Amino acid sequence: MLRLLARGQTNFVRSLFKMNRVYRPELLLADHGLPVEYELPSPPAAEGNRLNPASLYIHAPRGRRGRAIDAATEAFVDATRMGSGA
Repeated sequence: MLRLLARGQTNFVRSLFKMNRVYRPELLLADHGLPVEYELPSPPAAEGNRLNPASLYIHAPRGRRGRAIDAATEAFVDATRMGSGA
């Protein structure tokens, strides 16, 4: 703290004296009592001991039909893909 004051950086030291006026736990925790406007849905129930990985996506992957590239470009991507073993 003294090093900051020696450099003229007083913001941190001033914030320590304002702590009682700014930090009020009852106000910070009051938000948890308010109704939720945009609640996320709970994850689906597990089928047995395993989850279906596709059900974890918010927007399901569309695969190739979701990309706007032609067949020649798709063939190039498939041929040059790293780790494809081809």
